[in-house]
Amino acid sequence: MIKTLLSALSAAFLFLTPLTGRAEEAFVTDQQGHMVTIIDLESTKPVASIPMTGDVAGIAISRDGSRAYVTAPEDHSLTILDAVQRRVIKRITVGGAPLGVAVSPDGGTVFVADWFANHVTALDSVSGAVKAVIETGKSPSGLAFTPDGKNLICADREDNQISILDPVHFKHLASIKTGQHPFGVMVSSDGRRAYAADVESNDVAVIDLPSRTLLARIPTGHRPYVVTVHGQRGYVTNEMSDSVTVFDTVSLKPITSFGVGSYPEGIQTSADGKTLYVVNWMDDTLSILDAENGHQKALVKAGNSPRSFGTFLR
Repeated sequence: MIKTLLSALSAAFLFLTPLTGRAEEAFVTDQQGHMVTIIDLESTKPVASIPMTGDVAGIAISRDGSRAYVTAPEDHSLTILDAVQRRVIKRITVGGAPLGVAVSPDGGTVFVADWFANHVTALDSVSGAVKAVIETGKSPSGLAFTPDGKNLICADREDNQISILDPVHFKHLASIKTGQHPFGVMVSSDGRRAYAADVESNDVAVIDLPSRTLLARIPTGHRPYVVTVHGQRGYVTNEMSDSVTVFDTVSLKPITSFGVGSYPEGIQTSADGKTLYVVNWMDDTLSILDAENGHQKALVKAGNSPRSFGTFLR
């Protein structure tokens, strides 16, 4: 029952961006383990776990790496973690089914997509107090900021579109059609393009943000969930193909694909783009891969039903 509901919710990402510094740890949300598992990326071993309430799924880590924000859709909650001390600071009931989560670049506001209520809630990142509610399309899921923090991109899965939101004045600015059932979203480092993983049409939608137009739809494997981009390469997890599709961000064509674990979901690159981290939901593992050729550097045990829908490296 739990996996059925959250599988529907997870069709993928999420705000996924390369880190500004060297990643030292992966924070993995373990849905059925009701915890966050912390993996040291140098030793490639789990080093700690933080008990959580509910079936955790989404995660966002603040730009400075000091805080992690974790959603639990069926528990209707957002939990704030001290990522350095590895402890729970506060659990907040936000109602509905909170899934996608993103933190503003200045760290002051956390945004949570409510799958059932069709809106994004803006909360104070310290107190958890609600600042505003922004209406979106149906079933908002993945969230991603532009680097300057002036726009927040939201995947509206059941409306087959993304919404562009103003996270400063808390307004809905525009909607742009994608493929079928977009879930995970990503914004390029220059802030000019958004990428959305279209679960049902098996492609990645590429949107030009200045003109607010759909540029292309790049073919992927079966049921793409989460997308991340570094430079001229993009990567998307294909949940039902147990693979990652690699695409060129200039030609907007697929390059290759390589196998990973079962039901890959969360995905993120290292800051230099040389290493790829993939969370495998049904295999209970984290794959650490060479981003150039897909060679597996390590396979790490990562709790029970790991998801990491969002930014999970610090």
